[in-house]
Amino acid sequence: MIVNELKKRSEIFIEKIVEYDFIQGMITEKLPAEAICHYLKADSVYLDKFADIYAQLFAKITDKASKEFFLGQIDFIFKHEVGAHHFLAQVVGRDYEEIIADRAWYPSADHYIKHMYYQLNRDNLVYILAAMLPCPWIYQQVAKRVLASGKISDDNPFKNWLDFYGQEGVVDACLTVYFDLVAKYSERLSADEQKEVIRVFLESCQHERQFFQMAVEQEEWPEEVRNV
Repeated sequence: MIVNELKKRSEIFIEKIVEYDFIQGMITEKLPAEAICHYLKADSVYLDKFADIYAQLFAKITDKASKEFFLGQIDFIFKHEVGAHHFLAQVVGRDYEEIIADRAWYPSADHYIKHMYYQLNRDNLVYILAAMLPCPWIYQQVAKRVLASGKISDDNPFKNWLDFYGQEGVVDACLTVYFDLVAKYSERLSADEQKEVIRVFLESCQHERQFFQMAVEQEEWPEEVRNV
């Protein structure tokens, strides 16, 4: 079953993200403020684009239940997920809107969003669903594993962020629908087409991994690109 294959193949990405500097910085409470702000500037743009893709999916999909799901996800992004951003802004000790006032479009974020927009315009919705799925899936799995490690004390300043993604609730319901839709739209695909769906999913997993590392490394476009 393709859903089981996606979950299995995502394991290596989840493990590496947990091991990398961004999440380890949360665990040790030593994640630099510069990395947090860099992440927030990029992710604020990313979530706007993610919501835009949901809106386009709403227009493309035909059944009412799926339309309601995509509308609900847009609402979740703007009314709830931005709250996770505010948790990180509190760690830095700065106003969230002030941090993202000069939000930026760094190379890794750019590549990730363009990857999703490309999949959006393919002939089967399963490709864009596979491209978007790693975002909620990896965040949930990373947060759950960190919380289960026993390394997060109640006074860890990042606990609220981890709880938001890792506790039972909204993210679980979202993922159930996502995986069901991927299974539904991949039912009649050939073996080669199913491999392509898996590849699209794994590319997004890699983009997720790079997104976190981008913040730690303070990734920027080269001067030749910036100075236009």
